[in-house]
Amino acid sequence: MSNNLINTILIVGSGYMSREYVKVLTSMKMEIIVVGRGKEKILEMKKLFPNAKYYSGGLEFFFQNNYNYPDKAINTSSIENLYETNLLLIENGIKKILVEKPGDLCTKNLKLLNKFSKEKKVIIQIGYNRRFYENIIYFKNKINKNEKILSAHFEFTEWVHKIDPKDYSKSSLSKWIISNSSHVIDTAFYLIGFPKKITTNVLLKNKINWHKHGSIFTGSGISIKNIPFTYHSNWASAGRWSIEILTDVSRYYFRPMEKIFRQKIGTIHLEEILINYKYDSKFKPGLYLQTSSFLDSNFDSFVSLNEQIKMIDLYNKIGNY
Repeated sequence: MSNNLINTILIVGSGYMSREYVKVLTSMKMEIIVVGRGKEKILEMKKLFPNAKYYSGGLEFFFQNNYNYPDKAINTSSIENLYETNLLLIENGIKKILVEKPGDLCTKNLKLLNKFSKEKKVIIQIGYNRRFYENIIYFKNKINKNEKILSAHFEFTEWVHKIDPKDYSKSSLSKWIISNSSHVIDTAFYLIGFPKKITTNVLLKNKINWHKHGSIFTGSGISIKNIPFTYHSNWASAGRWSIEILTDVSRYYFRPMEKIFRQKIGTIHLEEILINYKYDSKFKPGLYLQTSSFLDSNFDSFVSLNEQIKMIDLYNKIGNY
């Protein structure tokens, strides 16, 4: 391994997220090494981004046959392989890792990974790209500094009719709130603070074959910033992902989550706040600024392993896992 490959990064995986990262990194003029399992997906990526270097056969095979690679990596493996892939990266000298959410489905593995990474002095950050949406950044930097958040509400309804169980592992499906819905929950609590008190309710168990834990999720609580919140998601009915933040001046709607709308006190009119979507209009929203922050070692907006361990416990409570 060479630690002198400053402008080079290793990407593990050759699926959808890997392609989105390669698109971003190509625009940054980074040297890219992509390691995947099967040849078919690698060949597809090579047609789209011919300037990157590609290796099939899996990560273990790559390390056995290559000795010149960077010390930073992005792990886009499938959820059930994220943990083992992280271990393999650490064992082979990678010192800075951006791993796709949720890092793992259980706190046990995250605690072991946290211990191992500290022993090896490895930085691991979990990527929740919605934290890096330009509208979320705008809200935190412009609105939240001038207005007081009074309360919040969010919804993480999933379109189960659009989800083909054949496309995912049973483990990721059975904990779909962690696997997917956590994007919304994480963003909501990123804005208002982690819950210090929460009451959860789960109904319609066994309604969805691949998610028998429940189909209707409601709850309320108070965050560490003393902001009351509620949520209501019904996977057996209509709905969508959304966050609502109520301040002393206006009510803000992130619906769709890539946009931001304002309803001023005393009005019913919803006004879209038009901001400069410099990056989210060109790349998968949030991914450019997330990747840039990772490369610059600016980890303020990332989820650490310690934080994710607490969040997994919270997701388990919300989802009745």
